[in-house]
Amino acid sequence: MSNVQVLVACMNQKDDSLYKEMNLQTDAILANQCDEYSYRLYTQADGNRVELISTADRGVGKNRNKALMNASGKYLLCSDQDMIYVDGYEKIVEDAFAQCPKADIIVFNLEYLNRFTPARKEDGKFKKVHLWNCMRYGTARVAMRKGAIDKACLSFSTLYGGGAKYSSGEDSLFIRDAFRKGLKMYASPIVIAKVKQEESSWFKGYNDKYFIDKGILIANAFPLMKGLLVYYFAYGMRNISGDYSFSKICKLMKQGFKEFNEL
Repeated sequence: MSNVQVLVACMNQKDDSLYKEMNLQTDAILANQCDEYSYRLYTQADGNRVELISTADRGVGKNRNKALMNASGKYLLCSDQDMIYVDGYEKIVEDAFAQCPKADIIVFNLEYLNRFTPARKEDGKFKKVHLWNCMRYGTARVAMRKGAIDKACLSFSTLYGGGAKYSSGEDSLFIRDAFRKGLKMYASPIVIAKVKQEESSWFKGYNDKYFIDKGILIANAFPLMKGLLVYYFAYGMRNISGDYSFSKICKLMKQGFKEFNEL
């Protein structure tokens, strides 16, 4: 059994073919959304185990929670099926945690082959992540100690993400909750995988729903600061969101605040 286990949120998989497609080199769980409930275990030629756990549920949060509940590795990598891992990623993860034994979560860089929204990329330093910038990181970049996640009783929200009621945000809330539980998070400059991202499961362009959903997410994540954050977010989006002005973005996000309060 490898120390690193990859937890893949995927759809409509019939077998373990993602093991080769994603260049996986460790144990993995394929949390698969399809039209059936089943469990299959595949042993690879290199001895690694791939579990295909299929359900008819919908929503990436449910997928990731299913993988978390069945995980057994010392270090866990959250992943999507459009990722291709670099050779030797297991050693990269192990070395990063050895370099920073205080870390509970380490986020790595990704190389995007296609991109729907601007990519975040770290500079050449290994550094600590703080509460004020933790929500910039997506789950697909995250490696975490299983023991720390279990002790903190962390799970993903089922309200947000592809297939859920509201678009993105399940990963941001997961990381925010990790901080609230006292977990320590660091960022590594090392690229751990490439992302094909030929289409997005949730981003359909800048429209009313996009900004309303962002308002709902901010109201959930930072209820005491939402009144300030709406202006910060709208200011940053004013030049890249087409016909949406600063005031219109603010109005739609505040509509999201109201909708969240009515949940």
